[in-house]
Amino acid sequence: MPRNWFILTIGAFTLAASLGSNGRAEDDATLRSKYVRVEGVLNPLAVERECDAIVARLVERYGVPRRWKTLPVRFRRPNGGPVAGYTAYARPDVAEIVLYMTFEESRGGALDHELTHAFFFYYLDDYFDLFFNEGVAQNSETANRARLRGEVYRRFARGETTSLARLYGRNEYDPELLLYVQGFSVVDYLIGRGGSRWFAAFLDELTNGNVGLDDALRRFYDCESLDALEREWREYVRNGQDRLGTRAVK
Repeated sequence: MPRNWFILTIGAFTLAASLGSNGRAEDDATLRSKYVRVEGVLNPLAVERECDAIVARLVERYGVPRRWKTLPVRFRRPNGGPVAGYTAYARPDVAEIVLYMTFEESRGGALDHELTHAFFFYYLDDYFDLFFNEGVAQNSETANRARLRGEVYRRFARGETTSLARLYGRNEYDPELLLYVQGFSVVDYLIGRGGSRWFAAFLDELTNGNVGLDDALRRFYDCESLDALEREWREYVRNGQDRLGTRAVK
């Protein structure tokens, strides 16, 4: 697929118009989100407010994006497939977010995940590695973190993980969805070591600093290589994925 148009999908780990006090529909332009325009629900303003809250949390965690262009978030009927939704890009912008579920089903999960994809596209003003991209989006699924950590441990205990060298730098999704499982856990570990903003600066260095992964790992995490990171991450999982118990980077 051409670089100026590709889709990031999320894994399927898997309303009457709102009325103001005057009884009129809240259709004033000043009430609309500056980040998104929601389609496919009866009360788009309520969903837009939720999207604004998600973006505000992302800004608090990672910092202010380089830019932002208002984008459509489209809710569609479930299509019976494994994909819960996707974020599509048409350089230089995010083209759309599509969710195959209701707003209520997506809160704390798919909606947060896809908005994180859009956020980091504008935060970095570019695409970035699929492994970290899905990992940081999974990390935003506030309603699913405990379940995701459980999935990581189950696969780890059964020997159903792979080397990070096979996942970092991929341009396509692996059939076992380890990009999501291990991506989530590695990002969780790195955020535990240095915090969310430190991790965001690491991504910025990788994407815009013209440095290799090993150089960025040494600078930000005192870690000599991807192989060394894998050894640290596997120890982190064996010890119960305790973010508060990780070795502080600074």
